Formats: sequence, C-alpha cells, structure tokens
Amino acid sequence: MTIHHIVLYKFKPEATPEQRQSVKDSASALGSQIPAIQSLITGETVYNALGHGYDAGVIFLFESVAKLNEYRPHKAHLDYQAFSAPYIEDKLIFDIETA
Repeated sequence: MTIHHIVLYKFKPEATPEQRQSVKDSASALGSQIPAIQSLITGETVYNALGHGYDAGVIFLFESVAKLNEYRPHKAHLDYQAFSAPYIEDKLIFDIETA
C-alpha cells in the first residue's frame, strides 16, 4: 500500500518570485530531511492539470499510514510549515491510499 499525500498551495499576491521559489525549494528538500518520505514529486504537472488556480504543489509518497504519521510531527516538516505560512494564501491537502 502506498499513501499519496498531496499538497496544493496558492501564494499570497505580495509573495515575491524569490519567496515563492524558496518555498518550492524548501518543499523539495523535505525528501532528504525526513526518512519517512519514500519519494516526492513536484513541478507544474502536479497542480497545473487540475486548473483550480493553485500556484504550486507537491506529492509525497509514503509506504504506509504509519510513515505518513511519522512525517506530520517531524521537526523539518513543522519548520517548513512555519517558514512557508507567511507566503501561502490557501492550501488544499488530501491523502490517497493505493494498493
């Protein structure tokens, strides 16, 4: 079983291009900071195909719900949330379980 933890986000209008890129780079770096993450996918195809006005997105893959539960309270994840919060206007988060 694989868990897909999908996060789409919309930046605040006042977020600069540099701040936006920094948030994207920080999300991508989580894969090397949190052992529970099996892999992650970022880029335009993650959010663009949905056409709901989101600016960026990331799909985190976990081998189990237990691994997802390790990720959520991890310090690197909490630090990322605190760092990115001032630049994010809206977020859509959902999990999908696949066999």
